[in-house]
Amino acid sequence: MKKLSKNSIRPSQFVLIGDQLLITVGLLSALFANYRLLSINVFPIHTIFYRLVIHLSLAVSAWVVFGIYRKVIRFFSSKDYLNLIFILLLVHFFSAISGVLFPNKHQLKPEIFLISFFITSIYIIGSRFIISYLYYYYNRSKKATDQKKLLIYGAGELGVFLKKSIQTQYQDDYKLVGFLDDDKKKIGRFIGGVKVFDASKDIKSEVLKNSVTDIIIANKTITPSRKAKFLEDTLPFNVKIKEISSIQSLFNSNFNLDKLASIDINDLMNRKPIELYDEHVVESIKEKVILVTGAAGSIGSEIVRKLSEHDASLIVCVDFSESALYDLEQELKRKHPNLQYRFILTDIRNEQLMENIFEEYQPNFIYHAAAYKHVPLMEQFPWEAVQTNVFGTWSIVRMAIRHQAEKFVFISSDKAVNPTSVMGATKRLAEIIVQAFASSKNSTCFVVTRFGNVLGSNGSVVPLFKKQIQAGGPVTVTHPEMIRYFMTIAEACQLVLEASVMAEGGEVFVFDMGEPVKIVDLAKNMIRLAGYTPDVDIKIQFIGERPGEKLYEEVFSKNEKMKETHHEKIMISKENMVHFIEAENIIEKLKSLEGFYDPELFRVVIKDLLPEFKSVAGNSKVVNFTAGKKINQYKYQN
Repeated sequence: MKKLSKNSIRPSQFVLIGDQLLITVGLLSALFANYRLLSINVFPIHTIFYRLVIHLSLAVSAWVVFGIYRKVIRFFSSKDYLNLIFILLLVHFFSAISGVLFPNKHQLKPEIFLISFFITSIYIIGSRFIISYLYYYYNRSKKATDQKKLLIYGAGELGVFLKKSIQTQYQDDYKLVGFLDDDKKKIGRFIGGVKVFDASKDIKSEVLKNSVTDIIIANKTITPSRKAKFLEDTLPFNVKIKEISSIQSLFNSNFNLDKLASIDINDLMNRKPIELYDEHVVESIKEKVILVTGAAGSIGSEIVRKLSEHDASLIVCVDFSESALYDLEQELKRKHPNLQYRFILTDIRNEQLMENIFEEYQPNFIYHAAAYKHVPLMEQFPWEAVQTNVFGTWSIVRMAIRHQAEKFVFISSDKAVNPTSVMGATKRLAEIIVQAFASSKNSTCFVVTRFGNVLGSNGSVVPLFKKQIQAGGPVTVTHPEMIRYFMTIAEACQLVLEASVMAEGGEVFVFDMGEPVKIVDLAKNMIRLAGYTPDVDIKIQFIGERPGEKLYEEVFSKNEKMKETHHEKIMISKENMVHFIEAENIIEKLKSLEGFYDPELFRVVIKDLLPEFKSVAGNSKVVNFTAGKKINQYKYQN
């Protein structure tokens, strides 16, 4: 078997033999065209034989020297075809001038070689086109059932490069159905044999008609709002959508079409991203000492990253999560080796340690992001929410005044508006404390920032849904009508930084976050982005409202007065001034609960402090933690 394998003719040898046959036929065709076979008696047989030997010798030499026969025909490029034509031209040129070696009776007319050049070029190039097509047709018919049907959104330079890459490297795996584009000048035209369809009108018909399985966005100029609209139109068809951002990535040695980045859930927001950064924000932070509490959390860490892009003198990062703080430290020291940081592992409830931090670093700006924010957990352990969200804020606010900080920015939540949860209520109580100090005469400017759900933050539905989808489902949604306002982490941090500059004292800053999003629609879109069909591949399960949750979130209460700002997307609520005595009353009543661990007791006291608080039991049972005094032992007076 080995001997047979060694002696068998290789494909490259077939190419060499086949090309020489075509070159022979090409020269003979030129001779027949010249003599027209009508004067066969004058046809120079001996001359043709001698000249054909010379002609083939030159051709074989050229094919070997230039390695033409070693090139794989199905991968021939336009450059390869140009080289092939040039080599044929050289062969015919030297074959023509070789006539000087022969007597006059064996001479051939120069035009015969010119005709032979054109005919042979047609034979050689045509044969390669035919072989390439047959190979492509054979493989397509062989793997038609396994091929993925692909549309490319973007018929520009990036899309065309992607098409070439697919047709040379991924033709066995993907069948390119067509381009999608918004440019009216391109719609209806063909690019390399592939038709361009209208991305706004034809997408439904093309997806259904061709059973499209994949779409790749290859459009560098697409706006966020257009991308969101395109995704909204496309996702119901359960196709996999990915994106390629640059031509350079196509030439990366690690490039893999199957590993292209999937569309981020942030791209589904049906509005333009809010961008605020002005020069005055940068200038206000320059050469300041900044303290960030909860610095290793989703919002806190992003605030630190944004601050690191400016010229702060020192950023003090405080958090009680050891692993998260360590990860943040390693990241920032790698990215900003010349910037001054202090990473301090402590709980903001430890007043003595926090006092030491203020004493040593004397921060100018304070971004207070540390908080407990998980709604169902805080329903079970409200004393923890009170200790961190209320007492922690009270403590740090007073330290800010004692050490004459310039700005104190409190990160709140839309759950603080007409709260139905302990978490939301404690956030609202913390807002009142901050506003009470804002109304008192001191040098520190206090401001509250309030925003909705932050996509991808710790404890939000997005990471939960991702894990559930990866596990094969089900994806759990509390209620089919539950809606939430959403913003990105970057947008939330921009609001915080902008508020720290704009604030005059006592304001509540809120973003216009567009229309609220149904949680069940968010779940369906995330399932579709993962390439699955909702309720077919991955089930959506409604589990009922959890304790403290409400169906509709609000951004402002009815009593709050709206005020416009320099930016159309930023609103300010200028609430009625809160007296300092009210803040002291909050602390006094909540401190009287020390040593009590009955959740219902905490809800009763919070209701007295916040009349607008309406506790929602939900459909899940709250397990009371009663390792302490019970409610009937607490002599509470309304």
